[in-house]
Amino acid sequence: MNASDEPRPKVLQITSIDTTIVILLWRQIREMLIAGYDVRCACTPGANGAWLQAQGVEFVGIEVNRSITPLGDLKALWKLVRYLRRERITIVHTHTPKAALLGQLAARIACVPVIINTVHGFYFHDKMKRLPWMFYVAMAWIGGRCATMTLSQNAEDINTAVRLGICKRDKIRFLGNGIDLTRFDPSRFDDAFRRQKKAELGVPDGVTVIGIIGRLVVDKGYIELFEAVKTLAAERDDFHLIIIGPEDERRAGQFGADTYKEYGIEDRVTYLGPRDDVDELMACLDVFVLPSWREGFPRSAIEAAAMGVPIVATDIRGCREVVTGGENGVLIPVRDPKAIAGALRTLLDAPDLRTRMGQAGRERAKREFDELVICERVLDLYRELFRAKGLNAPTPRSELDDTLPERGPFVW
Repeated sequence: MNASDEPRPKVLQITSIDTTIVILLWRQIREMLIAGYDVRCACTPGANGAWLQAQGVEFVGIEVNRSITPLGDLKALWKLVRYLRRERITIVHTHTPKAALLGQLAARIACVPVIINTVHGFYFHDKMKRLPWMFYVAMAWIGGRCATMTLSQNAEDINTAVRLGICKRDKIRFLGNGIDLTRFDPSRFDDAFRRQKKAELGVPDGVTVIGIIGRLVVDKGYIELFEAVKTLAAERDDFHLIIIGPEDERRAGQFGADTYKEYGIEDRVTYLGPRDDVDELMACLDVFVLPSWREGFPRSAIEAAAMGVPIVATDIRGCREVVTGGENGVLIPVRDPKAIAGALRTLLDAPDLRTRMGQAGRERAKREFDELVICERVLDLYRELFRAKGLNAPTPRSELDDTLPERGPFVW
């Protein structure tokens, strides 16, 4: 039997939506395919299933509702259990809270040898009311009992998980988060490109450009940001805010794309919606702002750091993984419009400070936020757990490196 004909270990990646797979997880999946794994993906059917199958990734449609739907959740759980047993999946790797709970339970019921969960950020946070906080901690606790190993993108979440009894210390490890540092590289863009791009966006010439990226939900801190911009707009006319991100009708706390107009700041704001040219847009920013109430490990902030853009972010776990106050940005309290306005005012008045902070962010990104390092950490864990279970690692398929795309499609 040729190496290419040998049965390959089957990995099932489970998420809530396929956007997570193609935008956040594709690079990991690509490296898994090259390493020789038979990778499949399960989530709520969306626009990206056909593309995944074209790359050799079997797509399994499992309706994963973000809200609690007992009948629907039991149906999804049973469908997962049957699939795992029928296909004899070797590794279940879960992502996002609801999909993680269902996926880990199904894998334990189906006696899958290796169960891994990546914590992209716990859903519970310090400002949450007690009852929902306890509910989401319980969800995480159940998953922690099922997993062979938990990977945390956020270093702070490891201590939280151990303190709350979600995981034992030897059952959770730091993963980190990363991006394509060759794509998010400020040296790719010159001043002429930036002027042309700003003109295309309709951003006034000569102003300092502030940007935010995130779904249009209140827990991203948009409302506080709008209030801060209103305050600054009454003082000065030398800045402009661009908003990048989709509306999200499925999420609690969602709001409309024109909500900022209610604050009388429409002449200071441009809403761009979801975009695939984030690297080009980041090249136009002078300041990035993320006044979020909770984060796991914000990818948008990593992208800003890699592009040499100083960051104003809330002083919460996740944001602290990217921003060190006074070094590559400013950390502010949660839900504090005055603090947002004050931090932005400081950076608007100090171009030299922006430059210094931006350079520090770029250097940090090169040291800590390379997605290829993250991929290798995941594959190293797979190999380690295979050895511990007495399983054979796959034969690499290096020829796929020349054929598989490095980026997934951009479909919301």
